[in-house]
Amino acid sequence: MKRTNATLQRSHIEALVAIADVGSVHRAARGLGVAQPVLSRLLADAEHRLGARLFERSSQGSQPTPLGETVLAHARSVMRAMERMTASAASARLPIRLGCIPRAMHTLIPPLLARMYPEARKRDARDGDAAFRCNVVEGSSGALFALLEAGELDFAILRHASTARSDETRIERLYAERTVIVCSSDHPLVRKQPVRIADLAAHDWILPHADTTSRIAFDQFWTRHRLPFIEPVLETRSFESNIGVVAHTRLLSIAPEPVARRYMRFGMLSILEVERPLPSSPIMLGMRMNAHEDPALKRFRKLLQETANALPIE
Repeated sequence: MKRTNATLQRSHIEALVAIADVGSVHRAARGLGVAQPVLSRLLADAEHRLGARLFERSSQGSQPTPLGETVLAHARSVMRAMERMTASAASARLPIRLGCIPRAMHTLIPPLLARMYPEARKRDARDGDAAFRCNVVEGSSGALFALLEAGELDFAILRHASTARSDETRIERLYAERTVIVCSSDHPLVRKQPVRIADLAAHDWILPHADTTSRIAFDQFWTRHRLPFIEPVLETRSFESNIGVVAHTRLLSIAPEPVARRYMRFGMLSILEVERPLPSSPIMLGMRMNAHEDPALKRFRKLLQETANALPIE
């Protein structure tokens, strides 16, 4: 397919995103309130302008081609930039799509919101700087990074990033956070601290699922110190679930230190002091490359960095 020099218009971009969202030209046309032939012509014109097929059509619907996935990531970013431009002109809160791992929902998001809303209103009154409106998607690092690469998120707070990064994303360190070993507040080990880490292998554990970042880091630490393999009696995908069980049993588990200390203040948990503490691990910020160009994204990135720098942790 020969490419023309014509650029895509907003109608093309809206058509591409709508088709990708529902996987069908027919359903996308119905959602946009236009006739299907109109949407089909917009798709054909977009493909003609780019000189490549963006969707594979079949009886099952329309699925993006590899090039289509790349174009759609840009299209979604453009759509959100247009939304921010409209919000800015109307003095409304600027929309940001943020992905966040569960542990950062406890650690980073509360002080971020405390900074965003009271201080944003003061800035509005002083120099017209608009506040933000966040749409937060919570999930695992892998799932959030995939959404970031697909252009469905502006930022993602992660424990790790895929090695198959595209040129359209960037990763930077926000802060580091320790993982600690926890038990119930009345566990017998509390009276025996500090605890030899080798002795912990004889106890029963509830741990994150084997494919989670926290569990992988824990297993690597355990193996590195040549400790006996731990077969947990229960595995979950939520450290909140682990904490709830640990608080009422004799099981041991691991948790982010800031979260564990919060539960300690309620008398629910104890953090075990061990001879070889688990290492800190970085919490990272993933972003689309247009975060360096879009003024709203630049301001939000700066706010994230300032909030992370002020956290009372490493």
